[in-house]
Amino acid sequence: MQGDWTPFEDEVQFKVADMLYRRARLSASNIDAILEHWAESVTKLDPLAVPPFKSHDHLYNTIDSSMLGNVPWDCLVTSFPQVNSDNPPAARVGWMKTTYEVWYRDPDAVVSMILDNADFDGQFDLRPYVELDPRGKRRWSNAMSGNIAWRRCVRISAILKYNLTDGPLHRTISSRGTRA
Repeated sequence: MQGDWTPFEDEVQFKVADMLYRRARLSASNIDAILEHWAESVTKLDPLAVPPFKSHDHLYNTIDSSMLGNVPWDCLVTSFPQVNSDNPPAARVGWMKTTYEVWYRDPDAVVSMILDNADFDGQFDLRPYVELDPRGKRRWSNAMSGNIAWRRCVRISAILKYNLTDGPLHRTISSRGTRA
């Protein structure tokens, strides 16, 4: 197995992390159970063998140590709104009383880094489009197939084609602060 799989030890460890965390979306306790069974089975064949990860913490820490340029993690702390007449204290269940942390990286910064990465040059088609299924019905598949992208493109195209520097189309675009 060749290539740089940093921070993973190798391709197998990367694939296992991808399967357990992203594709199967297993809970921490289920990840630990699978890794325990894995350890039991491989040590029967080779007493020195180990599974790709020791625990869910090891897997999470490895994923979190992945460098994504210099985009830092941010934390949003949120909870259910406080008590009001529609939500008396007695009616609140456990999840309503809990504070939750949502960890994320700034999506604008992440997308900017992806688009700035030379490895992705020519890999994205940024043109808005309308996709139709065989029956002629509109198929919505991603942001570029959405109405917002299509409408913005049509407005910008009209401005460029007809040199519109004033009027409703120009004001609509400039008042919304679209970015180049």
